[in-house]
Amino acid sequence: MPELPEVETIRNQLNKVLRGKIIKEIEVLREKSFSGDPTAMRGWKIQSIERKSKILEVLFENQPDIVIVHLKMTGQLIYVNGEKRILGGHPSPDWVNQLPSKHTRVIWNFDDGTKLFFNDMRVFGWMKIINFKEYEKYTRKTVPDITEKGFTTKYLFDILNRSKKPIKLVLLDQDKIGGLGNIYVNDALYLAKIRPDRKSDSLGLGEVDSLHAAVVTVIKRGIKYGGASASNYVQVSGLGGTYQDHFLVYKKEGEKCKRCGGVIKKIKLGGRGTFYCSDCQK
Repeated sequence: MPELPEVETIRNQLNKVLRGKIIKEIEVLREKSFSGDPTAMRGWKIQSIERKSKILEVLFENQPDIVIVHLKMTGQLIYVNGEKRILGGHPSPDWVNQLPSKHTRVIWNFDDGTKLFFNDMRVFGWMKIINFKEYEKYTRKTVPDITEKGFTTKYLFDILNRSKKPIKLVLLDQDKIGGLGNIYVNDALYLAKIRPDRKSDSLGLGEVDSLHAAVVTVIKRGIKYGGASASNYVQVSGLGGTYQDHFLVYKKEGEKCKRCGGVIKKIKLGGRGTFYCSDCQK
């Protein structure tokens, strides 16, 4: 599943090619992948692509509805303009093979002849038409993601203080904090010098303040470098993100810690690979 920086990178790239496009027809090849009446979208003009946590939002000019998109594990978006392809999501042979493929679930046909293909090998991802005002009411009740003002030190402290679970598991819980994934949680805990298996309610306010700053920092770095292609997600331009070249601790098992010289260890928490320095993360 893409993490917040990967989805933000896809959003930025899609905005460059989809703004102003007018929909001619939406073809739904797999009903599970699209909710709503696709015929109602004929003539809609794309205003912008936005994001809430890991969900992409397609807004339209003078329309009460929007389309929300979740790529989940294997979703990909491929924009085709003649022989040119601009793409993002899970890498597969579909990127260069003939489209539609056996994994194509939805096709957006625009009036200028260009197309946007939504492919999804495992069919976990989805597109949904939803009323914008109703969606806004829903999102106001959801947890903040890392880039929003609601993600404050106090919010993070309150969330952690109510749980005795390992801190890494709480940070990964999308019902508590939106947008954090395994890569960036590993690196944020390293930057804050906190062990990933510590009980969440054991952190003092000062430690939570450091963790808050660390989380914001690694997410900003992830966006800066276009995400991590090591997580199987690449920019919509087809060029892999380079955050994997800047990992602080993720996938560095057995290497020396650049901060203290200790050895990076790997354990399993919640079934996920977890990397930390046992010497300087306490």
